[in-house]
This record gives sequence, C-alpha cells and structure tokens, in this order.
Amino acid sequence: MTAVPEDVEWKLLADLVRDRMGLQFDGGRRELLASKLRPRLRDLHLRSFTEYYHYLRFHPSSASEFRNLATHVTNNETYFFREAHQFDLLVRNVIPPLMPSLRARPLRLLSAGCSSGEEAYSLVIALQNSGLELGGLRWTIDGCDVSADRIARARAGVYDEIALRACDAGARARYFTPRDGRFQLKDRHRKGVTFQEANLADSAGAVREGYHAIFCRNLLIYFSPDAFDQLIARFARWLEPGGYLFLGHSESLIDRGSAFLPVCLGQHVVYRKLA
Repeated sequence: MTAVPEDVEWKLLADLVRDRMGLQFDGGRRELLASKLRPRLRDLHLRSFTEYYHYLRFHPSSASEFRNLATHVTNNETYFFREAHQFDLLVRNVIPPLMPSLRARPLRLLSAGCSSGEEAYSLVIALQNSGLELGGLRWTIDGCDVSADRIARARAGVYDEIALRACDAGARARYFTPRDGRFQLKDRHRKGVTFQEANLADSAGAVREGYHAIFCRNLLIYFSPDAFDQLIARFARWLEPGGYLFLGHSESLIDRGSAFLPVCLGQHVVYRKLA
C-alpha cells in the first residue's frame, strides 16, 4: 500500500473531500489527510490512494464509503459543557426577550456538526437548570452531523469518561448513570432532542428552518473559504430574523460581509441575523 500520496493522488482526494464535505486539507496537511485515509485503504484491501479515489468515485458502494470516510476525516473532539459561557448567554440574554412569543411555540435550536451529541445534551441541561421551564418554556433541539457513526453514538447517549472532563463529581452524579466503565446520560436530560445525519456542505442537506439560535462551534475552522461562506449563508436562511449564531472562540464573521451583525453579550461576541 502506498505510504504517502503522490501529488496527483493527494490533489484528487483533497479536492473530492473539499467538494463533498467542505473540509480543506492544504499542502501542509497532506500527511494528516493520508493518516486518516490509510485505515480505509487497509479495510478495503486497496493498494494505493488512486485506487481509493476511484472507489469513491465509481464503486457501487461509494455512497456508503463516503459515510465511513466522514467519520475518519472529521474532527470529533467534543465534551460536555465545552465553552459553557455560551450556554449562559443563551439562557440569560437570548431567551428572556423571546419568552412572550415562546408561550405559543417551542424554542428551536440547532447543534450543527453535533458529533456524538455532547453539545445538544449540554443545551438541554442548561435550559433545565435555568428555571425557564417554570415560565412555560418548551424546546426542540436538532443535532446534525455528517458522520452516521457519530449520530448513532449521540442517540445512544453513552459516553467515555473523557467526554465528562468538564464535569465535577456532583455533575456526574446528577446527569449520568455509570455503566460498565462508561456513563449513560439520564433520560430526563434528553428531553426535546433529535439527531439526524446531514452534510452541512451540501445545499440539499435535510435541515429545517425557523431556528432561534444555531450553535456551530469549532467546525468552520476546517472549511475551505468557499464552503465557509456557503454554510454561513445557509445558517442565515435557517435562522429566524434576529436569530443568533454561536461560533467557536477561534472563528469569526467580522469583515466577511455576511448577513450577520456581531453583537457583544457581556464580554463575548456572538452573531445576530439581520432582520
């Protein structure tokens, strides 16, 4: 099996991954992409990266293989209560002005690039701990990810200890049930959450509209410039006028000419869709 892709092989595969998933592997990341693809070559008994490219393009099982590939090339680093200050901003700043309208319909949130579900479930816990349910708040939280394997894990709600690294002993006891060395999220903290497989880089992706807020954190840093702009435009379509977009700390829309206005909530910047 070829250890490192030749120039032509690498460009064919990098362009295909970029076009299908929006992810960019520039020249400095060639070995990273190769390391993620080698297990697929071994599993499929292919001898070169060129053979793998042809498999992805022409094999009858190419659609299934793209789903396997998504699990390997995406960065699935996540954990419960990551950048938890953004959940506080949602509860303290975004939701209260919406409460009069939310008496007649649920709050709608999207966890975009949800991986194995930690972010979506952290949102549930933050909403439950806010006490806003006592004022009649209901919610639906959609989680979507390109990886079918990660979506299956999200639906199962069973996690390794590393996913709970931001949880102290009290939080672990409140929210999880130990199970054979792992941790099962308690059913009451799965309230209102659904998960679906969806490719955010695909304009035909099956994602609904009418969200009050979208969380897409630490995903866009891996996107090509064109895919970045296209996804931001989709987020604008999926959000209600005045809806909020929460990005990761290393991601920014400033000076990108999007349909969003940077706003400061406390000491933090989030993005609000123009009316």
